Order: sequence, then C-alpha cells, then structure tokens
Amino acid sequence: MSDQPLILLVEDNESIAKLVEFKLKRDGYRLEVRTNGIDGLSAVKSLIPDLVVLDVMMPGISGFELLAEMRKNEATKSTKVMMLTSKSREEDLQRGFELGVVEYMSKPFKVGELSMRIKKALEN
Repeated sequence: MSDQPLILLVEDNESIAKLVEFKLKRDGYRLEVRTNGIDGLSAVKSLIPDLVVLDVMMPGISGFELLAEMRKNEATKSTKVMMLTSKSREEDLQRGFELGVVEYMSKPFKVGELSMRIKKALEN
C-alpha cells in the first residue's frame, strides 16, 4: 500500500473533507487531511506528498498563501497542487496557475470528476 501516491487534502469544511477522504481512500490512495492553512503548510513540509489538494479560503493562511510558501521552499517547490475551491473567478484561476497548480476545480464538484482529475494530475 505504501507504493500508492500520498495525497494531502487541506480543507476546512468537514463534510467536504470526509467526502473526499472516503472517495480517495476507496480509490486506493494514501491520504492525510489538515483543516487549516498553517497545519497544511507544516504537513506539506514534513510529508512531501505526491499531490496537495488545496482549498483557498481557510483559517490561518489562505490556500494561495500556503501555495506561495510551498514555492519558496526547495523541498516543496515542485510538489503538485490541485486547487479545490469555491473561488472560481478568472482572477482566482489566473493566480492559481501563476503559482503553478496543475489543476483547478470549482466547488460544488462531482466526486467522480474529482477522482479523474486527481488521477490526471498525478500522471502529469
């Protein structure tokens, strides 16, 4: 099982986190969940996951701030990141892609589509 990709989900909405956790574990991924940006940043640095699935609006620091910090750190600057957020204005997408996200998905979302996009993000 340890050869399965490790995904870090940083999401402050408990029901969304549980839904995503259930689906990704069912898909066979290893998963860690953090509920705020500060814990998420700490986990990124300590776990070095294969993919971070990141919300934008969270307590502590935002997903964009977390992502900017990741890009400054040698160990995490090339970690793949997928945004999963209700922030879906063009400026938000642009900011995410400028910070190097591999995928940007808006809430509400379909769980099956999330699963497909995660698989695609891990393959790239």
